This record gives sequence, structure tokens and C-alpha cells, in this order.
Amino acid sequence: MVRKKDLVQTVIGSRKCRCPFKLRVKPVVQGERWMMKLICGSHNHELPKSLVGHPYVGRLTSNKKIIIADMTKSMVKPRNILLTLKEHNANNYTTIKKIYNARNAHLSSIRDNNTEMQQLMKLVERDQYIHWHRFKDEDVVRDIFCSHPNAIKLSNACNLVFLIDSTYKTNRYKLSLLDMLV
Repeated sequence: MVRKKDLVQTVIGSRKCRCPFKLRVKPVVQGERWMMKLICGSHNHELPKSLVGHPYVGRLTSNKKIIIADMTKSMVKPRNILLTLKEHNANNYTTIKKIYNARNAHLSSIRDNNTEMQQLMKLVERDQYIHWHRFKDEDVVRDIFCSHPNAIKLSNACNLVFLIDSTYKTNRYKLSLLDMLV
């Protein structure tokens, strides 16, 4: 079975602009101090007027990551998380992309190295849902059914009317999540 850690991540961009500015820094006195030497002090670009989007000033501290994790658990939208961080610190240059990345990192840490399907199956087992699935191949799930035990009790008690809710827009493979024949 393919695990998420086995997937290769590609590099999609770079911030390099071939600026000739160079510093050389090396440790001296057994790494307790550093010596810095300026090689070339000129730039081929203007310094930015705003630091918004700069990776260093937009970084998230450990306290901010904890706040983002707590707000993610409370189902707060990313834009509201960003507004909360900016209300606490007016000099905060964090962007919405950093919030999304921090949320994804937090959710991935919860999942460990499991894929989304493996995590779903783990949660279905943990919460004792009634479930059933079939495989197309050894690695590909063809059909999956899961239901809360209380929903089964309700369907047995009132089996004349069913309300079925299906969310089509969240499927990343552009396949419908519910196909039903009556």
C-alpha cells in the first residue's frame, strides 16, 4: 500500500534573482563565535518597501502554530485565524498561505504517515461505525459504505422516508461520492 511519505514532492518556485550581494560567514573559536566578511555589497534590485510575503518576517512562531492548531480544531476558517493573529500583533506579516500550510502540517501530524483513505478507515474503526468496502485491485478501493450506528437504528424504525446528503464538490478525483439505484 502506498504511504504518503513515499510520494515525491516537487519544487515549484524559487526566490532567486541573481543578486551579486554576498556574505561569507564561518565559525571561529570552536564554533562559539562567527566571523563575517562582506564579499560584494551591491544589489541588482531595489529593497522592498513592504515585508509582506517575505519568508523570514512571515514565519510562524511556535506560539502562533499552537494558536492555529487550536483554532483549526475549533473549525475556525483560515481567514478568521489570520485576522485573529493580526489583531494580537499589528506588525504581523503572515500571509494566508502560511496559515493554510500550518493547518495542513497540523492535520498531517495528526494523520501520521497515513493517506486520507487510511485515516478514514482508521477513524471508522475507532468510532465503531458500521462499514463495508470492496477493492478493485489490492490497493484501490472500489466501494465504501459507512454509517453511524444510530442512523441504522433510525432507518430500521422509520424506513419509509430517507434523506440522503451528498457533497460532490469535495471529491478531488472529480468522481461522485454517492451513486444510488433504487
